[in-house]
Amino acid sequence: MTAEELRALAKSLHNRARDLEYVGGQLVQQAGKAHWTCAKADRFRGAMDARKTETHRLAKELNELAHWVLAQANAQDAAATP
Repeated sequence: MTAEELRALAKSLHNRARDLEYVGGQLVQQAGKAHWTCAKADRFRGAMDARKTETHRLAKELNELAHWVLAQANAQDAAATP
């Protein structure tokens, strides 16, 4: 892959990480709006909180990968520059 392709990939990974963060937040927000009260509702809301934690962790990993890919692009540019 070229350095530009790597940069495009890094940007895409970062954008997907932002999407995951948004989805995780929406899960909790929308679950909290439900007019549903019982033990199942409490378990459901707890499960959505857990999904937010998971989406946050995955987003962090995607961002770390994006930074690594960007570093590879920069290294590729540095190696090509005399």
